[in-house]
This record gives sequence, structure tokens and C-alpha cells, in this order.
Amino acid sequence: MCNFKPSDPSGDLVESSDDLEGMAGINSAEESDADDSDDSEDSTDDEDIEAVEIADVGEEAGKPNNQENPFFAATEEDSEVSDTDDDSDLEAEETKDDPEEEDDLIKALKAAREKKVRNSPPDIKTSELITDLSFHPEADIIALGNISGDLSIFSYNNEENKMQKKLKLSKKTLRGLEFDEAGTSLLTISKDKTFRILDTETWTVKTKYVKCHDSPLYSCASLGPHISVTGDEDGFVKMWDNRLGDTSIMTFKRFDEYVSSFLKMDENHLIAASGEGTIQSFDLRQKKPDIQSEMYDGELNCMGTVRTGTKLVVGSGTGPLYLFSKDQYGLHSAQFPGHPDGVNALIPITDNVLITGCEDGNVRAVHLYPHRFLGVVGHHEDEFPIERLDVNTSGEIVASISHDNRVKFWNVTYLEEMDYDKQKKPGILPKTTIRSKSKKLNQLRETEHQLPSSSRTNKKEFFSGFKEDE
Repeated sequence: MCNFKPSDPSGDLVESSDDLEGMAGINSAEESDADDSDDSEDSTDDEDIEAVEIADVGEEAGKPNNQENPFFAATEEDSEVSDTDDDSDLEAEETKDDPEEEDDLIKALKAAREKKVRNSPPDIKTSELITDLSFHPEADIIALGNISGDLSIFSYNNEENKMQKKLKLSKKTLRGLEFDEAGTSLLTISKDKTFRILDTETWTVKTKYVKCHDSPLYSCASLGPHISVTGDEDGFVKMWDNRLGDTSIMTFKRFDEYVSSFLKMDENHLIAASGEGTIQSFDLRQKKPDIQSEMYDGELNCMGTVRTGTKLVVGSGTGPLYLFSKDQYGLHSAQFPGHPDGVNALIPITDNVLITGCEDGNVRAVHLYPHRFLGVVGHHEDEFPIERLDVNTSGEIVASISHDNRVKFWNVTYLEEMDYDKQKKPGILPKTTIRSKSKKLNQLRETEHQLPSSSRTNKKEFFSGFKEDE
């Protein structure tokens, strides 16, 4: 879910994903207008919408682009066989050009020109800014929420994506989406302080909590078939049981800033992270707060577990990943430095490998214990920050969203076969005379290893086929 901090400046929203220049930030004029309407809670603009189905105007599900490089595209004259008397000359030229003596540069260019076999779905392009996404735990379906309060459901495969349903849930921004563990329900939260639970068979709202918080909602999570939890901009955490009406079964204010994310550690413990730079554990049996961490520099944005659930990993707005031992959340036991900017999202892929979404627009793979940077999985255009990540049920496809109105998919199956001991250890660039942050980021980017899913190539791989001078 995007970083909708109350103090964020608003920017203009582009009309198309192809028109990205000049977009300053994530908040649009629409959301600014929505802020003005929050003060009048009884106005007609806050009336509930009963999941109205709408036309899929402006959505482009995405089909594979098989077009070759236009600079190498063959013309009709090149592709047709000539019947002139120059055949003998052509044959002479063919025998003259011995493939074994072909220039190494030409070989490298031809190799770079070769089409790659698509192993992930094509991009999904939208006309509105995407605020959150969630993979269905069983089917090949992905749900998207946008800044206008629309919910879009897509089926996906490597050939194309198809829109299955588009619903108007709210007149204000959808800030969070999450399927429950069984995939029978979809949780949604919106800026109008309404928490909705949809039936994924009929795509109708089966449970609704209208104005369930005093402040706009910021995060949500499913804890079971009937239990869920929500957090708002003012640091309140509420737990709900959809069998017990519209009253929360637990309410606590443990933060002075927004509740950024939730993570269920086990059947008895829930962890909440906050924009003030702390995490808080809750005892689910007694429904009360347990341990709160010390204050960290910068917000704590996202969480995941590694090492069979015994280590909690927390991504920070300043870059480091903090690792906490289970049930010991007062102070981190280790940290992973080296990200050049804030970590907005992370998702575990294996028991020791994480995918991180960074403020600099790169999706990276990280190995923990031993700590290693594996490389760049991919990136979004124009260095827009990565806001949300999710992984499908097979663990093969990771999806990411940024500010470019696109959902990008990355096949990460190669991570299971990597030799982690040979990868780069985490660290910060050595001190130099360069003080410009942008120049330091460019220097770091040039040295980062590009993984097979990245559209960028490594210099050493491009020139690997060149013969060394004797």
C-alpha cells in the first residue's frame, strides 16, 4: 500500500501510463479534494457505495510485445530472395564471410538482439495510480486498488492478462487490499474510514464497517476466517470479528504516527509497525499489547520472517533492514545495511531470501544468514519508488507497483539455484569526494549486479564472448 502520509505533498495525476514526465508525487488533486470533504462526515459524498460494477475504461491488461529491435528490423528487400544474375556474387560473399571469423562485437550485438522467452506475465497498465495489490492464494488472479476507489480483478499468465471484474467500492482512495488465507474473502480499506470484506465468489460486500476509525485507515490484515485487524493514521489498532457485529473486539493506541503494516508471527502474536519508528507486538489470546521496541531513525514500513519464522525482518525508511529474534522485539539482534535509500516493501521468497522494494525504484534480492546482496530483480521507469510487492502462491512470480501506473511481474525461480556464497556482501559505498546523493546512487547502480529478470544487462556479460588480445 502506498505511503499516504498525512503530510505528503500532493501532485498531479497523469491520464495515461505512457505520459509519466512531470509527475511529482503519489497524492493527486483528487485526493486533496477528498481531504476537504473529510471534515463534513454527514455530507452526501460520504455515502456508501455497494460495490457497483463499472466499465474497464482506461485499463490495459497487457499482451506480450514480440516486436524486434527496430534498428535491426529486416526490410522487405532483405527478406525476399532475389532472382537476378547477382546470385553468384551473393554466394561468393557468403563463402567469404566465415562465421568463425565473425567480429566479436557483431556476435555480442546479435546475442543482445535475440528475443528472450517470456517467463512472466506482461505489464498491466492503468489510467489511475495503483495503491495496493494482492495475489489470490489459490487461483492465478491478482486484485488491484487505485486512488479513485476502484477495485480491479485480473487473471494472469505468461501470454496475456484479462480483466475479470472492475468495481467502484468508494469515492475515495483504496489504501489496502488483502486476500484471506483461503482466498474466499478480500479485505479492503479506504480513506473514507470504511473497512469492507468482499466475497470472492460473487464479488459482493458481505461485511462492512462504516467509519470504523476516527481517522482515515492506513493498513489491514487477515488473521483468520473471521478475524481481521486495521490500523489508522493516528496510531490506533482495532481487531474485528465479523460474527460479532460492528463493534471491535480490541482497540489500542500504541503509536503517535500511522500504522504502516501488520504481520501475524504465529497463532498467538501479531506485530504492528509504525511511521514513528517502532514496532509493537500484541498477544492475540489476551487481546492486549505485549512488547514495544525502541524508537528507530525513520519510519518502519514493512515486515517479513525468515529462518522458519524465528527471525523478524523490518524494512526502514532510512535503508537498513532490522532483524529481531522471535519474542524479543525490544531491540534488533542484527541489521542489514547497504540499501541506497528507504525500503518501502519486502516479501520473503525462501527461508533466507527476501525481495525488497526500494525508494530508488529498484526491486532487489537479498540473502540473509549469510547476509548478501544478490542483485537487482528489476526496476520501474524514471526511478519512481517501489511502493508495494507481493508474491504469487507458487513463489515464482513477484509483482510490484510504483508511481508509473503499471504492475510489473518478475519471474524469480532462478533464486533457488544461485550460489549465495559468491555474491556481494552488504555494505555502503566507500567515502569519496563525491557529496551529491544522485551521483553516489549512480555510482552504486553501475556496480550492482543485474539478475536474469532485469531488463538491464551486466557489462561483463555483454563483453564475455570477446577474445582476449594475445
